[in-house]
Amino acid sequence: MSQEKRKREFEGARDPITLSVIYNRLLTINKEMGITMINTSISPIFAEVHDFSCAICDWNNRIVAQIDGVPSHTASAMEAVKAISKEFEGDIQPGDVFVLNDPYLGGTHLPDVTIMKPIFYDGEVQFVAINRAHHGDVGGIEPGSYAPSATELFHEGIRIPPLRIYKNEKPIRDVVNMIRINTRMPDALWVDMKAQVASCRVAEKRIFELLDKYGVEKTRETVEDIHRYAEHRMRLEIDRLSDGVYEGETFLDSDGFSDDPIRIKVTITISGDEAKVDFSGSDPQVTGFVNSPLANTATCVYVAFLTSVTTPDIPHNEGVYRPIYIFAPEGTVVNPRFPAPVASCTLDTACAILEACWMALSRVLPDRVPAGWNRWNGPTVTGIDPRGNEFYVMFGFNGFGGAGGMHGMDGRHYIGDGIDLGGLIAPNIETNEADYPHITEFNEFTTDSCGAGEFRGGCGAKYRIRLYDENPTLVMFGDGKVHPPYGLFGGKPGSCNLAFINEGLPGERELKAKESVRLKKNDTYTSYPSGGGGWGNPMARDPELVALDARNEIVSFESALKDYGVVLKKEPFEIDVEATKRYREKHSGGTNV
Repeated sequence: MSQEKRKREFEGARDPITLSVIYNRLLTINKEMGITMINTSISPIFAEVHDFSCAICDWNNRIVAQIDGVPSHTASAMEAVKAISKEFEGDIQPGDVFVLNDPYLGGTHLPDVTIMKPIFYDGEVQFVAINRAHHGDVGGIEPGSYAPSATELFHEGIRIPPLRIYKNEKPIRDVVNMIRINTRMPDALWVDMKAQVASCRVAEKRIFELLDKYGVEKTRETVEDIHRYAEHRMRLEIDRLSDGVYEGETFLDSDGFSDDPIRIKVTITISGDEAKVDFSGSDPQVTGFVNSPLANTATCVYVAFLTSVTTPDIPHNEGVYRPIYIFAPEGTVVNPRFPAPVASCTLDTACAILEACWMALSRVLPDRVPAGWNRWNGPTVTGIDPRGNEFYVMFGFNGFGGAGGMHGMDGRHYIGDGIDLGGLIAPNIETNEADYPHITEFNEFTTDSCGAGEFRGGCGAKYRIRLYDENPTLVMFGDGKVHPPYGLFGGKPGSCNLAFINEGLPGERELKAKESVRLKKNDTYTSYPSGGGGWGNPMARDPELVALDARNEIVSFESALKDYGVVLKKEPFEIDVEATKRYREKHSGGTNV
């Protein structure tokens, strides 16, 4: 970047060098918080899968830095801090730690428990350290706290309003015990919550060092500049877009009670350097657990803008969200009224909201918006592990699906659902087998699962496990069996999600996307997650890339011909150049090899 352009980038900053140093110090603190969480938690969902996020808010409850975590937690943690600040106004002391998971007060769904530690310096709150983590069980009518039969929030687990959980750096035992006693794994929950507190204490220590070096006044001035800088950057990017009204629409398959699809409709209006995002036209809230509370909906909008309108180096803070105005009518699936159930909002509905926003933005940013990613296709499996006679909750994080292709880039294989953008990590197979009572029979790419395109989607990975506890329970909470990842600009959609119990054996049956099933010892679960959608005309894809995909069993010979117009000789995967040219001329109006 030229010196003049860099100067314009930091326009308005009192001290651009200090801004950069302090902002990057805050990001480093975020990372150290995450490392602490991984090293001190005991549940694989944190130590391996990384289903948590760390963030730092400033004295005005504005998120100022967030880098370590999953995108589905972006921005929403800030709303939890606001709820704590409002509830305990005038009664927040050094040594306090607070907890919240209420979806109607800044949370997302009940398993996402947010721990917040105000950081005092010179007698005032200067920052708030935040750790939001998805716990294995927070009660409810189904183990693992995903309940397809839930019709209200009370069915999904313990609802934690703003609570003080530590005072003078010590746990408040009655509050802790009240939370623990309402879950199926109280010891694991408490150990992991203490890991969250530990990560916040690391942030406190490092922020003390930051304030010791720069002082309160300089630090506060710089944080204000960081917010302004992020806002300035986002406004510049929005202002580059053509003014207009851009619409996007996607559908959830169902809510588990009715087979009717659920519409997510968004209208994005670009006017100057601001964007209005309106969800009018989205369906009313539904009976099942796919309703999305407002904080979750807003997060999905911000993720859409951060991944397409601007570039990855922009700060993820309150300033970057200021030019974006969100309207989600109350009583709709994107802003339900209490006590609608919401457990699956961070997966199914979040993906659909993100996709609708992406589709709208693709009208104005065709080269920066991807085709559809896969939606969730995994279960929770719960039961009694015969090796130690202990209760367990296993999440089906293996068997990830693929990402959508985009201009200049194929979609990545085996990366997971769209809203998490690769932030969740598939656990090691051998470690997973040591943690939970099952054997993995295969976990490998699924040929032809990816949507064809000039830039094809990524592959999903078929995955099978055999369970060896006596009476496991399997709960499906996915989507995308009916609506596959969309293709863009001539690209084809990816495959649909599919899952079976005892595939190829007596008693085989296809699983619904949302249901609870009681199983028995030696039953198998097989998942075929979708591949990502394709971008652009498949007949324009480089034939050499098609041949490479065929060699790697990403696409079949039949798909190479039918979808891409490439004629291959089976050994050694050579391209018949003349036959390919004739085929493409016949079927795509003269696209050259």
